[in-house]
This record gives sequence, C-alpha cells and structure tokens, in this order.
Amino acid sequence: MRGVPGHQNHAANARRKPLAPLPAELSGPIREFVSALRRMHGELGYSLKEMENRLPASRSSLSRYLRGQSLPDERLLVQWCKLSFTGEDRLPALVELLHRAQQANETPQAQATGAQAAAGERGGDAAGGAGEGPVPVAPGGAGPAATAAEDPAAAAPGRRRLRLALAGLGTALVLAAAAFAVTTLTGSLGDAPGASGDAAPAATNTARFTVNNVELACQHSHSPNCRLGLARDPYVPYGPSNIVGHVWHGDVLRARCRIADGVSITDEVGGHSSIWLRVEHAGGEAWMPGIRVRPEQLGNIELPVCPH
Repeated sequence: MRGVPGHQNHAANARRKPLAPLPAELSGPIREFVSALRRMHGELGYSLKEMENRLPASRSSLSRYLRGQSLPDERLLVQWCKLSFTGEDRLPALVELLHRAQQANETPQAQATGAQAAAGERGGDAAGGAGEGPVPVAPGGAGPAATAAEDPAAAAPGRRRLRLALAGLGTALVLAAAAFAVTTLTGSLGDAPGASGDAAPAATNTARFTVNNVELACQHSHSPNCRLGLARDPYVPYGPSNIVGHVWHGDVLRARCRIADGVSITDEVGGHSSIWLRVEHAGGEAWMPGIRVRPEQLGNIELPVCPH
C-alpha cells in the first residue's frame, strides 16, 4: 500500500511529526474520546496542513481537538472518519465517546459557575461581617444608638447591611409569589379535562428537524417515487417489510433520541450514515435515517442516546 498518505516507504509522503503525549490532567470521558480520535487519525498519515484542505476546520482547530483542548461537532467527526479506511467501522463508537465527552465537558463548567457564585457570596459575607463584634457601651449607660449617633461613619456599614437585607427579603418574596403562581397555574392546567401530566415533559425532550431529499427533482414533488420511508427497526435491513410510514422533502418531524450504530444507509449521491432518529409519526413512533436529515441540523441536534 505504497499509495497511502504517510507510508514510510514512499519518498513523496514522509510520515508526519508524531503527536505530543496528552497532558496528565486530561482524564475521564474526554481523554477516552481524544485517545480514540488520535488512533483513528494516526491511520491517515496526513499532516494538519493537509487535513485543513480536506476538512471544514482550520489547522489550529484540528490541533486543539487532537490535544483535547476542545471537542469537534458530530458532523466534523463523521467527515473526519470518512478519510480513514476503517473510520466507518469506528464511527459509532467515536460518536458515543463524543457524546460522553461533551456531557463531561459541561459538568466542570457548571461546577465552576457554582464555585464562582459561592465565592462571591463568601466575599459578600466577609465584607458585610467585617468589624462586627460586641458594641462598646459608652460611659453613663449610653448604648449602641448613642455610639452610632456620635460616629455616623461607624453606622454607615450597618445601614448598608440593613438595605441589603431588605432588598434580599423583597427578592425572596417576589420569587415565592412567582413560584406560587406557577404552581397554581400548573395544577389548574393538570386538572383540566383532557390534560395530561406527560404532555409538558414530552415537548421539552424532543427536537425538531427537517426531512432532506438530496434528489433535486424530489424537493418540489410529493409523488410516490419521491417519498422516503420510516422504519420500524433501525437494526434490520431498510426494506419494504421494515417500512411503517412515509415522509417527503421539507416535512418537519420531532425526534426523541438517536443512535449511531444502526444499519448504514447510503443516499442517491453516495453519502452514508449509520445514525438514526426515533421520531413521532401518525400517533406512534418510527425511525428516520440520519442521512435523510439536513446535514447542518444532524450535526447540531442535541438528543439523548436511545436505549437498546
């Protein structure tokens, strides 16, 4: 295989510089994904400059992905895998690792935000409590009021704390009133005839997408020849016995979850994907091949992985 880019016996394709080791602090799902990505990338033999000409990403972005400093989107990962002889076989596992890495990447950000908020509260408490302690009583029985009256500067922090306390109390009352109103409204809607307690969660756990037919002649036609099938099972051959419904180009569907290891489907221009979306259709559920979804939507849609 002397024609493979980067082959050590081909003078015109000298092997690229080896990647630097991953930093020790990179761990967990992110390290697992980056390690798998580097193994797949290592089979290509391309330099980052050559990769820049083959993928819709800059050399610096590709370098960050391979060092674990950021994560690629799923669409770019699919295109990256297509450059490798074994990339298609690795794709389902890589997509699954990418999802886990993205989830793990969001957790530290949330924790950092919470830590910053807690630090701010502690700083406010320290500032508010500075100088607090037993208030000296003036000779002759004069209490704190007399001390404050004699020293307005000493009373200023106390007034500021009082204003902050009143403002916080007002905010808490407003939030409590809002929560009560929402609870009352939700309860009344739930008691209404025909209302379902599952309706709201179902709407928030779905994502809309548009059906895409790559054949130009079918993008403005609803003829039988242009319809696209919805499958009963994404793990069995995509044939007539597995079709439970049909859609056309431009139809808008809702998906509940996705898989990346279904039967690989090839479209009319040679594109292929093993990604499937579980969709709502005709009062039930069916499966839509990911290759039949607009590419920009498929790469950015956020859905959980469907249970097997």
